[in-house]
Amino acid sequence: MVFHAIGMWLLAAAIPLWVYRWYAYSKLEPPERRIFTRIVKRRHENAYAFALQMFGYLIALAAAVILLVMGLRYIKQGSLEVGAYRETIRNRLYSGVDPIDRALDAYHYDQLLPIAIITTCALLSVAFTLVATALRDISLMSRLHKKLRGMKHRQEAAQT
Repeated sequence: MVFHAIGMWLLAAAIPLWVYRWYAYSKLEPPERRIFTRIVKRRHENAYAFALQMFGYLIALAAAVILLVMGLRYIKQGSLEVGAYRETIRNRLYSGVDPIDRALDAYHYDQLLPIAIITTCALLSVAFTLVATALRDISLMSRLHKKLRGMKHRQEAAQT
């Protein structure tokens, strides 16, 4: 439940960040745009690779927790049953819109626990990657614009 809420909040935060990123990119001059794309291509990790790496880490962490819980369950009850996500987690995140809530039930809460964990890890990976990439690009554009503006002022001062 908590991870779903975090993923949804990150997705909600990614929308204005990407709008601002596109706005800031549109305000760059053509030479600044070329420098920005060159810096992103050469110095920074690909967003897809970052998302896949994060997804892998989350799956490994979830697998370790599931193995621990199932091991403790086997010690206590002597069984290794894997049920639906609905049976394990009682609290749910609902939007209040009936078609969306039915879709959430069908595609997430009625799934087996490992499938539900994989979809949650995917949601968190995508949401965090979108937010992190937008913040990185906004910061990079701001620093680039300041450096180039400083260089322009120094060149003007040197010419006079």
